[in-house]
Amino acid sequence: MADWGSLLCLVAVCMADLMSYASTKKYAGQVLLVSMDGFRWDYINKTQTPNFDRMARLGTHALYMNNTFITKTFPNHYTLVTGLYEESHGIIGNHMYDPVLNKTFSRGNNDPVWWDGGEPLWVTARKYNQTSATFYWPGSEAKIRGYRPNKWLPYNESVPFRPRVDRVMGWLANDSINFVTLYFHEPDKTGHNFGPDSPQIIEKVKEMDGILGYILDSMQKYSLTDKVNLIVLSDHGMTTIDLQHRLIDISQIVDMKEDVLFTMDGGPIMHINPKRSPENVIQKMRNASVPHLTVYLKEEIPVEWHYGKNRRVMPIFATADEGWAIVTNASIAMTLSDKGDHGYNNALLSMKPIFYAMGPNIRRNYQVSVFKNVDIYPLVCELLQLPPAANNGSLRRVQSFIVSNDSVNSSTELSTLSVWVLLLFSIISSTIISNLRSL
Repeated sequence: MADWGSLLCLVAVCMADLMSYASTKKYAGQVLLVSMDGFRWDYINKTQTPNFDRMARLGTHALYMNNTFITKTFPNHYTLVTGLYEESHGIIGNHMYDPVLNKTFSRGNNDPVWWDGGEPLWVTARKYNQTSATFYWPGSEAKIRGYRPNKWLPYNESVPFRPRVDRVMGWLANDSINFVTLYFHEPDKTGHNFGPDSPQIIEKVKEMDGILGYILDSMQKYSLTDKVNLIVLSDHGMTTIDLQHRLIDISQIVDMKEDVLFTMDGGPIMHINPKRSPENVIQKMRNASVPHLTVYLKEEIPVEWHYGKNRRVMPIFATADEGWAIVTNASIAMTLSDKGDHGYNNALLSMKPIFYAMGPNIRRNYQVSVFKNVDIYPLVCELLQLPPAANNGSLRRVQSFIVSNDSVNSSTELSTLSVWVLLLFSIISSTIISNLRSL
């Protein structure tokens, strides 16, 4: 009987291990976040994209994401990795002015004082003893809250796309980096140069689909498909502009010497720092009744934009209707050759970005309608099992994307363990019954 007791104890231990295994939430522990700048949500419909189609079958994708206002590169990229609206993280433009610092910011500025308003994913990872690496991402070259990624590179647009992928695969496969970013400046550059409806953009979309295929094939080559959760997205879309016929020249509305200290940015939006009372200057602008132009005092900026409550937003803020550009000198603007731009109202379909994800913890063949790009931060934190910093996102909105060990990804291992336990139990039971009959 003592032997039977030992065997029964063994069964109990095995059953306890099985229950413990089933209740443990297991994630792959590695995430690759890829941005294809300016990839509009409906570019997929312009040509054949077999690799995006492949990723949709193997994972989760959205019709489009709702990005943040203003729909510019730096603000939205920083929202993606912090989960914060632009007024919260403080990167309110590609160019901006801080009245407290009395300094201006432009792309390439890595002074932490501009970036400390948010905690990006690579910092969250390092805070909790995980590793991170960035092959480009706005903010990744700055030392934010005392941290940099374990591996990072200074931005260099000339680096070809495939070597970027190769380096990242090495980080994931050889160095087992937990969180990695990979940035491509296309199809944004082509969209600016030729417009979103040009033959050139179709060719560039085909090229970027090929790069996605190279990423997927490389993950298979390095045996990463079952280890890494891959997210491919963009920051904004693109719309057609006409700098010959659709210009709003601010210098024709206000006196640039008497009314304005300086302006920041331009095109879809413009910040205006007035020399005299903002109320007087904006009334002058409104009295001009300029078509396709809307102007706001800072405190009048629509709440739903989550934009106005930051000190870097100037006292007067101007927005243009889609396809129109706000400038301070029309004659100079007319010499520019751009055919596409972004930065307009984030409610416009032309400004919407893409979202695709696949991996061992991503639901397969699943399409969602729409969600917010502030949700990417809590999504990645969940996949890496990181405690998130304060953010404006919602894990609830993206929870359905995620698969944990109690579903298909772990069913084989769990089933195998169950079979062994049941087999052992059957053997013990037969032995007990046989011994009882012999008594």
